[in-house]
Amino acid sequence: MIPTRETFGNIPPASVVAFYGLAVVSMVVFGVGVWRRFRLWRQGVPVSTGQLVAGGFSQLSNKWKSALCRVLKEGVGQARVRGRGMVSCAHITLFLGFMVLLLGTTLLEVDHLASGISAGLKFHQGLFYVGYEFTMDVFGVLFLGGCLFFLGRRIRRPSSVGHRATDWYVLMSFLAIGVTGYLVEGLRLVWQHPMGIGASASPIGLLVAGWFGSMTVAGARSAHLWIWWFHSLLVFGFIASLPFTRLIHAIVGPLNLLLAQPTLGKMVPVTVEDVERTERIGVASIPHFNRQQLLSLDACMECGRCEEACPAFATGKPLSPKALVQALKGAMSTSPGAVPAGGNGACPVPGLHEGVIAADTLWSCTACSACVRVCPVRVDPLTLLTDMRRNRVGESELSGTAATALRRMQSSGNPWGLPAADRANWAEGLDIPLAKDHPDFDVLYWVGCAGSYDRRAQRVARAFAKLLKKAGVNFAILGREEKCTGDSARRLGDEFLFQELAQENMATFARYKVRKIVTHCPHCLNSLVADYPQFGGNYEVVHHTQFLQQLIAGGRLKLEDGKGLAEPTTYHDPCYLARVNGIHQAPRELLMGVAAGSGSHLNGLREMARRRETTFCCGAGGGRMWMEEEAGQRVCSLRAKEALATGAKTVAVGCPFCLTMMTDGVATQSDSVQVKDVAEILADRLNL
Repeated sequence: MIPTRETFGNIPPASVVAFYGLAVVSMVVFGVGVWRRFRLWRQGVPVSTGQLVAGGFSQLSNKWKSALCRVLKEGVGQARVRGRGMVSCAHITLFLGFMVLLLGTTLLEVDHLASGISAGLKFHQGLFYVGYEFTMDVFGVLFLGGCLFFLGRRIRRPSSVGHRATDWYVLMSFLAIGVTGYLVEGLRLVWQHPMGIGASASPIGLLVAGWFGSMTVAGARSAHLWIWWFHSLLVFGFIASLPFTRLIHAIVGPLNLLLAQPTLGKMVPVTVEDVERTERIGVASIPHFNRQQLLSLDACMECGRCEEACPAFATGKPLSPKALVQALKGAMSTSPGAVPAGGNGACPVPGLHEGVIAADTLWSCTACSACVRVCPVRVDPLTLLTDMRRNRVGESELSGTAATALRRMQSSGNPWGLPAADRANWAEGLDIPLAKDHPDFDVLYWVGCAGSYDRRAQRVARAFAKLLKKAGVNFAILGREEKCTGDSARRLGDEFLFQELAQENMATFARYKVRKIVTHCPHCLNSLVADYPQFGGNYEVVHHTQFLQQLIAGGRLKLEDGKGLAEPTTYHDPCYLARVNGIHQAPRELLMGVAAGSGSHLNGLREMARRRETTFCCGAGGGRMWMEEEAGQRVCSLRAKEALATGAKTVAVGCPFCLTMMTDGVATQSDSVQVKDVAEILADRLNL
């Protein structure tokens, strides 16, 4: 006997007709639900080709290839779900179980249709049948195991996880579908009596069949039909309800992975023409977001990973990335949707800044990108915030010290408001060449505003300049010709101030034919790497830790034995260096290179739990450097606590903002730990 079974074995013809009728009804309801959400997404501004290019979709011939690879890796492969212990394992097993059961059901239907055309087309028999039944049994167990884990998690209710009444319906439906599926299989084995390998191809089904061993064939057939119908109705109900529960993310999540910004740290430019056409800047109401952003709101599963990673939330500020997304989703769902996409800012649609999103929420964000990086489906709360910030700044709603910093950037080219003539004062006595006097330089040292004006950061600039001179690097600085890159201005929401500063700096670069730039500020680096190319400024930009490591590797800086670090050290990864630009190995190699020649004088590099791409913010990004912060809510204090917990006596940093914030944070908790830039540590090692 060849192992096989009929797709609709024991199911009367009338029931088969009713089955397909209900299948059509459930799909229609499903389609209506998806269309309802699609209409809400269509409220948004269409994503133009210009926005796609600025958003990382340049070279359109490669767009779909990379996007599809992203869906396969992060959607099917669950790459962004991994790394969270049992939660990740349970989600992966539930996902795999669901997908395999869906595929198996589809194959069963294909076999039924094929055999209806010709008996020779039937493939659900023999070895295929054996492999199919065994696979479905195994993955059914995985599916139920994942469901049970999340049922227990739903009962415990971690505070970071979102909760809705429909979540219980989803979980109970999943469990009921899985259990009734095994009951149907067990009863089929009772009345069908398969022989040989066909009898043991479904080990779980065979176990269930043993529960009904005393049943007659007629009783087994009757019970099978009733439970089969119950199972089918559960499946149809689930299909129909899917767009109306949080499981719509199963549809929208892959779409968002396909369309979302593939890299961190980039913002879409705004043009004067855009403002003249729309009579607004930034986002004031739901239709002002683009369609991909609105779609992403439905991709959110409320898993809480963004909230757990957010430094603002961790320090009690009124910002939860998850709550922000859900508030905007609620506003989208209640929006009239009557305004044409791209309509002007005076539209009758309710504004977001009138109760939906509080001002304190907008300005709490440090723009560290932690929430974007951890989201399994690449929902981007940061861009939602910065787009709304642009509107608030455009409407002159930003006040206080941050507004003062913007005015100073406008008038003096730096947030301190100090004269351009003082910009190179830090280099007094070092004989540092200026670009105007030394135009044949190979490398431009971009000092940045902090290195130029902040007294503590000036020591870093001096240490790095000494190292460059020691290595014989042909470099120059711009001096008074250098202006702020505009990073803080852009991320605070003043797009046109950023563009003005960028254009002035790029004109200076063009005048000196600058191609290679080294900087010790990750924010300047990111602006030069991610922002300036949007306006035609393409340069080779390296961080000072990378450059120093290259000098050591090339033998241009040589370390002597016996004069190493005397105390254990930990390294704090700056967000815009490690997470946004993936630079985290060079500073460690540099520090360990220092250690390599220091013998017993160094106790080793002591790593914090949150490091590299998962680093925790110092609290200065996104313009927060220029804002007041309550003592009990200082992000730097929380990060300093993590650094001190390593037992290190020196906290190494690679960012002038981090230097300031970590110094403040450490000072409130210890008077015996010092905070130093990597360049300072190396300069001390070489007695410079």
